[in-house]
Amino acid sequence: MTSRPLRKFPPSLRAARPAARCWPAAGLAPVLPAFLPAVIAVAMAVVLLAAMATPLAAQGPAAITLDGRAVNGTVGGSIPANLPITLHVIDGDAGRMATYDATTDDRGEFAFEGVAPQPGGSYVLVMDYADMRYNALLEAAELTEPAELTVYEITRDLSVIEVARQAMIIADVDAASREIHALEVVRLGNTGDRTLLPELTNITNPADINFLRFSLPAGASELDVQSTLPGGDIIPMGTGFAVTAPVLPGGHQIAYTYKFPYQDDAVAFNQRLIQGAGEYQVLAPVSLAQIGVSPLEPKPRIDVDGTPYLVWEERDIPARRGVVLQFSQLPQPGLATRIARSAADGDLWLAVIPVALAAALALLLLYGWLRGPRAAPAGPALDRPAQRRRQSLVQAVALLDEGFEQGRVAEGEYRPRREELLERLRRAAGTSGGSGGSGEGDGAR
Repeated sequence: MTSRPLRKFPPSLRAARPAARCWPAAGLAPVLPAFLPAVIAVAMAVVLLAAMATPLAAQGPAAITLDGRAVNGTVGGSIPANLPITLHVIDGDAGRMATYDATTDDRGEFAFEGVAPQPGGSYVLVMDYADMRYNALLEAAELTEPAELTVYEITRDLSVIEVARQAMIIADVDAASREIHALEVVRLGNTGDRTLLPELTNITNPADINFLRFSLPAGASELDVQSTLPGGDIIPMGTGFAVTAPVLPGGHQIAYTYKFPYQDDAVAFNQRLIQGAGEYQVLAPVSLAQIGVSPLEPKPRIDVDGTPYLVWEERDIPARRGVVLQFSQLPQPGLATRIARSAADGDLWLAVIPVALAAALALLLLYGWLRGPRAAPAGPALDRPAQRRRQSLVQAVALLDEGFEQGRVAEGEYRPRREELLERLRRAAGTSGGSGGSGEGDGAR
């Protein structure tokens, strides 16, 4: 490294140099306030662009290539070759989806290049084959291994479907409206190696129907169906409904809820098990221990999520045979509910009023004949306190009867209490003509 000697200036220049060196700062001083905001803004923009350019290139994992193979799960089935296949990458947090397309080769193999992984995202393979759409869900941890999507040939034969278990669960019995709320759970499976694809257009014979069907009780309403089957519709059919979804090989589940009415204390239900059932059960909570379910056989109680259930069961039911269920000893509405419902029925009043009037007239005639002619009493014609006591006692008997019917009053308490009220009512009726009933009236209160 070399050094340069200091240059010496004449005295005149040395005196002028300090002023010359200070000139630029002194000259810009009036201008800086106007340009400073613009300078700061430009500087900040440059800094932000520089900061964004570098991290964006490094954000998230680098793009990958996802390869895999489409295979045919049907023995002797064709290789799904030269067919389009799609990969959907779904960012669950942002709600965005990226789509990648590829085509299988002669061996059914495929590769998606430049796939941007999404931490915590979902990856779905989709392929159409033989009028069916197949898909496979991949986890992020599976992206390092070759993916596999299985397709199947199709069949129209409903016999490949077997119902392993069907259970009807009595969720609730509404005594006031006489309605049963039920849940049915069906566990079924396609035991073959072909997808059951229902025929929905060329049905000439009911025996040729090849989609799932289920029966419902008469008057059923508020049907709601959930299943693990792909697509399809829920359509009403006969006394029940049908599920037109394809059924892939393997196990599936269908659950549906509904409610249906009953009259008196019993109802019959023809449970037509069109697909049969290896095991059919009816379950009811122990709070409905009084009901009976025939012709099923009672089984030991089971516990479902902490709630004990009564169980009735039948096994190995052939297809299309079904079971005629008979529910008995169902709870009934109380006296007050029945009276209110009868009062709301206009046709009932048209029939009851003439009969009531005729009965009242007959009682008046009989009463007059038994009493014969008598002089009018000197006192008041009606003992109103006694009448109110009788009405209170009659109302007490009615409320006690309703409490007993609804299970709120035990039989050991009901019988003696009712007899006591009736005895007091008889005594009140015998003393209503004079003031001698006041002591009894105090007891009734």
